[in-house]
Amino acid sequence: MDVSIRKKEIKCIAIFTILVLLAAFFAPLLGGSPSSPGPGFVIWGIAPLVIAVVMRIVTKDWLDAGFKPAVRKNALWYIICILAYPLLTVVMLIIGNIYAVSSISEFSVTSYLKTFLTALPVFLVFSIFEEFGWRGYLVPKLASTGINDFLGYAIVAVVWASWHLPYIRELSWVYTSDSLATFFPRFHLSMFAFSILYSEVRIITGSVWPAVLMHCISNSFAHPLLADYVKITQGKEYLISSTGLIMTACIGLLGIILNRWRVKNEALLRME
Repeated sequence: MDVSIRKKEIKCIAIFTILVLLAAFFAPLLGGSPSSPGPGFVIWGIAPLVIAVVMRIVTKDWLDAGFKPAVRKNALWYIICILAYPLLTVVMLIIGNIYAVSSISEFSVTSYLKTFLTALPVFLVFSIFEEFGWRGYLVPKLASTGINDFLGYAIVAVVWASWHLPYIRELSWVYTSDSLATFFPRFHLSMFAFSILYSEVRIITGSVWPAVLMHCISNSFAHPLLADYVKITQGKEYLISSTGLIMTACIGLLGIILNRWRVKNEALLRME
């Protein structure tokens, strides 16, 4: 890559990051919260998408935006994105049950589906706001600089996790009851694992929409299940939760598998 182009991309990445985090940490001053949305919470939520779009308008750069769903081409990946997180959640709960750190009680399919379907459109909107920033802008821009894949995903994870922090205690589908001192490092590690998986899906498909779908399903599926039906042994939240170490390991492993598969395929295509 031409040095001047690389510098331009790095500058865009820095500006995007600064603006997103400024919006995130300024937002609480304007009021609002997840339970009682107000101007500040709205600004916080839409910031990744709005800033990404503004950046692309200013730079007139839309080639790597990934706006097209390409459903026919990526049909299998859309199915994978729907099923992956629920299946990994089941694996986590089975492990939790085997080692007696969690259990499921009073599960009702009807009640659960009602909550899941109610949550789905809400989390879809939030996933669009987030993913068009993180995977729609930040991931392709970092990739264009030639940076190592995993270093790029780590940078995205830090920005993504830091954006959550102003409202982290009120994001009940993310925050667990352990202390912030133990939660923060685990949360950033979890965001790194999710960053690997979502970013690989976005790069493989060439579209941000599969990542949007996976993000939406992850929140919609896990939140009502863990909140209403899963009992976690006190002090073991670091193991069993949407940001627990077991789920983080599962998500990270799947992301690494996809990365190795993609890199190998790209190498084979270059040899042809």
